[in-house]
Amino acid sequence: MNFDFSALNFETIDANVNAYPDLFINQNGVTFTKKVIEYLGYPAYVLCLLDPKAKVFAIRACKSSESKAFKFSKPKNEQKGVVTIGNKNLLDPLRSVVGEGWVPGKRYRVRGFWVSDAKTMCFDLNEGTQEDFRSTNQENGIE
Repeated sequence: MNFDFSALNFETIDANVNAYPDLFINQNGVTFTKKVIEYLGYPAYVLCLLDPKAKVFAIRACKSSESKAFKFSKPKNEQKGVVTIGNKNLLDPLRSVVGEGWVPGKRYRVRGFWVSDAKTMCFDLNEGTQEDFRSTNQENGIE
């Protein structure tokens, strides 16, 4: 292949950030991708909101003094990856709303969407998909 390398207009890809604002309901907790954290502005605290009838879960940044505030993220320069919350008070209601869509040993992924006027990240649990956990080296016979 022959081309003029100097004529190419490369853009740097940030491989350290998830491309999508996803929520995962895992075996041991709820995981938010770094994209969710970015949209929310790396909040130290969030409110977890659930409409069980509509099957919509949401999180919104808040102050630590707000009632039911939940510790969430570190500041931007300290937050290195995803946020996982293992609190059963969050996990159990989400599993209940997902119902048969969540199966032990699997994970449930939901793509989030940003509601800018409410400054809230929402997850329509009706739109989630069941996935296998990533395989580990041990499962693949690699020591």
